[in-house]
Amino acid sequence: MKVLSVKEQNNKKGNKCWIYILAFLFPVLIFGAGFALKGVYPFGESSALVVDGVHQYTAFYKELLNQLQKGLGWTYSTHSMGYNFYGLFCYYLCSPFSILVLLLMKFIYVNEAVTTVILVKIGFCGVSMAWYSGKKYPGRGSMAVSLGCMYALSNFLIGYYSNVMWLDCIILLPVLAYLIEQLVCTGKWKCYCLVLGFCIFTSYYMGFMLCTFSGLYYLSNLITVESNRRPEKVRLSILKFSGASVAAAGLAGITLIPGIVAVSRTAAAEEAGTGIAGVYGDIWKQMSALMEDSLSFVKSSQQGDVNLYCGCAVLLFAGMYFFNKEIRAVEKIVAGALIVLYFAGFHITALNLLFHGMHKPVGIPNRFAFILIFLFLKMACDAWGKVENMSRKRIFAGLAAAEIFCTVVGIRSGKTGEILLTDGILAGMFLPLWTENYFCGKLSKHSFGCVEIRKICAGILTVLILAETGIHGIVSITDNGTANRDIYVESEQEVCGLLEAEKVDQVDYRVAIVNPLVRNEEMLYQLNGVSMYSSTNTEEMWNFVKSMGFENLENRFQYAGTTEVMDMLLGIRYLLCRNTRTLNTTYEKIGESQSFDLYENSRALKIGYMVDSSVLNYIMEGTNPMEVQNRLLTGIVGKRLYKMQTVSSEVGVIGTTAFHIRLKKGEHGYLYIPGTEPDTVTIQGQEQKSDYWNNNFLDLGTYDTDTTVRVTADTGMQEAVLGTYEEADLDEIYKELSSQQMDLSNGKGSISVKEDGILMLSSFYDSNMTITVDGKKAETFSIQGMTGVKLSAGTHKIVMKYQTPGLKEGAVLSILIAGMLGIVWVICMRKGKHRFPV
Repeated sequence: MKVLSVKEQNNKKGNKCWIYILAFLFPVLIFGAGFALKGVYPFGESSALVVDGVHQYTAFYKELLNQLQKGLGWTYSTHSMGYNFYGLFCYYLCSPFSILVLLLMKFIYVNEAVTTVILVKIGFCGVSMAWYSGKKYPGRGSMAVSLGCMYALSNFLIGYYSNVMWLDCIILLPVLAYLIEQLVCTGKWKCYCLVLGFCIFTSYYMGFMLCTFSGLYYLSNLITVESNRRPEKVRLSILKFSGASVAAAGLAGITLIPGIVAVSRTAAAEEAGTGIAGVYGDIWKQMSALMEDSLSFVKSSQQGDVNLYCGCAVLLFAGMYFFNKEIRAVEKIVAGALIVLYFAGFHITALNLLFHGMHKPVGIPNRFAFILIFLFLKMACDAWGKVENMSRKRIFAGLAAAEIFCTVVGIRSGKTGEILLTDGILAGMFLPLWTENYFCGKLSKHSFGCVEIRKICAGILTVLILAETGIHGIVSITDNGTANRDIYVESEQEVCGLLEAEKVDQVDYRVAIVNPLVRNEEMLYQLNGVSMYSSTNTEEMWNFVKSMGFENLENRFQYAGTTEVMDMLLGIRYLLCRNTRTLNTTYEKIGESQSFDLYENSRALKIGYMVDSSVLNYIMEGTNPMEVQNRLLTGIVGKRLYKMQTVSSEVGVIGTTAFHIRLKKGEHGYLYIPGTEPDTVTIQGQEQKSDYWNNNFLDLGTYDTDTTVRVTADTGMQEAVLGTYEEADLDEIYKELSSQQMDLSNGKGSISVKEDGILMLSSFYDSNMTITVDGKKAETFSIQGMTGVKLSAGTHKIVMKYQTPGLKEGAVLSILIAGMLGIVWVICMRKGKHRFPV
C-alpha cells in the first residue's frame, strides 16, 4: 500500500466548509464583542459608525432610498441646492451590498442596517483571505483560518470600517491576487478581468489602487515564475494581462466614467498631483505600526500615520520566509522589493500621491495600507506552508530576525516598554513551530504520526494567533470613539413630527438646521436643506458658498455662516434650531419640541424668481461675504444693503480679542474677522466652535431695543469689519423680488414675467441641466454658481431635465465590452467547452 506524503494528503483533503465558517464568524464575533463593550446599540446608546460612517453614509443611504422612488429621474437630487446624485452614487453607494442595506432599512434604522452590512463584509474579508490560503496550500485549515482572521482583524479594517465603500475591494484583493497568479501560470484571464472590473465598478477610487497593485503584482509573478511553468511566451502573457485590465475598466464604464467626471469637477481635483516633494512621518514610527501595542486610529491629521498591524505572527513568518531554502532567492528579492515599495509609499510623498491616485488623503491617511497587509499575509502563507521542511537552525534564525527587528524598531521609535510584549508573543508562537519540526524530524519515516503532530501544533499556533488578534481587536475597537446614536434617532423623530405638525412646505421652500449634530443631518432627515458633505461637491458649489460666507471646506458646506440675505435668495423659509442656542432674529417662532425650536422666515423666495439682466455682469470678488452679497444685490435689484465700517477691538486677556458692537433697534449686524479663523468665539455669552461654524463671519443678530453686543475670540486680531442694515431695507428688496416668482414641482413650473429679464434659480448651476421654455431649449447661465435663464415678457412653462455627465458614454462602453466578452464565451462554447473558461 502506497503511503502518501504530507503534501499529497493535504491536497487530497482539499478545503473544508468549517474553515470558511470560522474565518467568517470569528472576526464578526470580535467586532460584535468590541461594539458591545463600548455600548453600541442595542447594548447602549452609541453608534458603531464614526467619522464618514455617521457624517456621510447613513444620510447617503437615506437619500438613495428617496431617489430611487423618483423612477427615471433618480440620478439628480434637488436637495442641497441641487447636485449630480449619480456621481455621488458612483463614488459612495454602487456596491451590491447597498441592496442589502436598503432591504434592512425596511425593518431597522439605517444606522443598524449599515452596521450589519459592515459586519457581513468584515466576515467576507476573513473568508476571502482564507480562500486564498486554501487555494495555495489545500488541507491547511488551521493556516487558512489564522490568515483569514488576521486579515479581517487588521488595524486597517478596525480603524477604517466606517468607510463602507472600501470594503468590497478589500474583500476581493486576495481573489484578485490569486487570479493574477493563475493568469501567469495558466494563461487564463477571464475571471481576472471580471473581478477587477467588479472592483472598479463598486469603487473606482479603491479600484484604482487595485489596478496599480495588479500591474506590480503581475510583473512580480512574471519575474518569479519558473519558465517550465509558464504556458506561453512572455509577450502573449503581457498582451493578455493588458487587454484583460483594459476590458475590466471598460466593463465598469457605467460607474467609472461618471464617477471620474464627477470628481474631476471638484475643488480638490484642482490640487491633484501638487505638493509631491518631501516625506511623511517618521519611518521608525511607521514600522512600529506592525507591533502588538499599535492600536488602530479612525482619523489622523498626521499624513504619515498608518493602520498596518495584522498580527504579530506575520513578523515571525517574515523572518522564516527569508530563511526558507525551499523559497527561491528570486521570489524573496521580488517579494521584498514589492513590500519595500509599498512601505516607502507611506513615507515618500510622491509615492503616497501615486498610490492614492494623485489625490492627497486628508484626515484618513495611507488608504492603500490594506494592500501591504495582504502582501505580508501572503508572505506568511508561503512561509507557513513550507515550514515543514525547514531545519531547526533556520527556524530559529527566522525567530531571531523577527526579535531583532522588533527590538531595533522599538528602541528607535521610542517604544522600549512595548518591546518585551511583542517579543514575548513571538516567542510563544515560535514554540509550536519548533515542537512540530523537532518531533517530525524524529519521526520522518512515520508519515501518519507526522501529520497528527503537525495538526496538533498547527492547532495550538492557530489558537495563539486567534487569541492575540482577537484580544488586540477588542481593545482596539473599544479604543476608537463612538457617536451618540440615540440623539439623532430621537432628533429625526422630533424634526419630522414638528414639520408635519406645522405643515411645512418643502416643495417651494427649503429647511435648514442651524446647529447640526452631524454634517449631513439635513439629508439624514430628508429635509430639503442646503448643507452637504461629499467628495463629489463641485468647484462651482465650493466657490459660491465660500464667497457667500457659509462654513466650508473643499468637500463640504454647512448652513452656518449664512445671512438673512442668503436665507431670502435661497428660499430658506424654515430654520430648525436646537434650543441650546438662542436666535436673535426677526424670524417668527412657529413651533417647538423637546429639543428644537422652529422658526419661519417670511422673506424666503421660491426656487425661481425674476431679476434684472444686469446680474450677468455681476462679478463675485472679495473675501468679505457682505461685500460679495452687496455686489450680488446690486446686480439683482440695483441696490446695496450692508453699510460697512472697520471696528477696533479692546484690550483683553493675552491672545484674545474683544469687540463691543452697538446696534440700534431693528438693525441687524454681522462681523467679518479677516485672516485665520478663530477656533472659538462667544456672542453675548453664547459659544460656538469653528468645527461647525464659520468663525470668520459672525451673525450678531437683531434686537427690539438698542443693544451692545459683546464678541470675544481666541485671536489677537485688532480690527474687524462690521456690516449693518435696517430690516425694513431688506423687506423692500424682498417685496420687489417676490412680485415675479415661479412655482416648481418635479422639474416643471410656470411663471408670469412683466418685462424681459433673467429667471434666477436658487440651485447650483450645472451645464448638464437642460431647461426648456415653452418647449424650446433655453440658454442657461451661471450667476457665479447659481442658475440663470433669459425670459421675455409673458407667461412661460419651464421644464428642467438633467443628463448625467458620462453616464451614456459609460453605459455604451460597458455594454460594448460585455458584448465582446459574450462573443468570446460563445466561441469557446462552440469549440466544445461546456463552461466559461477562466
